[in-house]
Amino acid sequence: MKRFIQTIALLATTLALTACGFQLRGQYNFDFEKIELRGMENSEMNRNMDLQLQILNLKVNPPEGAPLKLNLLGETRDRSIVTFSATGRAREVRITYELLYSVVDKNGDFLIATSQLSQRRELTYTDDQILGKEAEENQLYTEMQRDIARQITGRLSALQLGNAKTTGQTAK
Repeated sequence: MKRFIQTIALLATTLALTACGFQLRGQYNFDFEKIELRGMENSEMNRNMDLQLQILNLKVNPPEGAPLKLNLLGETRDRSIVTFSATGRAREVRITYELLYSVVDKNGDFLIATSQLSQRRELTYTDDQILGKEAEENQLYTEMQRDIARQITGRLSALQLGNAKTTGQTAK
């Protein structure tokens, strides 16, 4: 009987998730196998983007060139106090990470015009845990960069090149 109830609960959960539109990300399909990654060469964001592209089996910065160039144009980090304690000290802090990027083809035509992606997180803050909160803040910045790298790869997978393997459509 217990097994039957567990099975019914699992089926109900599965039905609820599919009814709300939940879907796993799945694998990205690209119309290209190589990409050039330019800009912010010595930054953590460049390393995260490079790693994300290699995980998806794209050849990054091949010597023979690539049909696309992903330009990382700049990043901004911001930190602002959201709430104060009764003594006037910061209690909650909002950190923001923004990235400007663009994608051009080998002719220099924009496939994705200069765009900005941003992530924001909030964390509680106490004077007793200054060192721990600094480490937590750095970890949150890293997570935001990885999330933005995943968003960019999703947008890259939606691109259709003029000489694409599967279609003859051009990207807009």
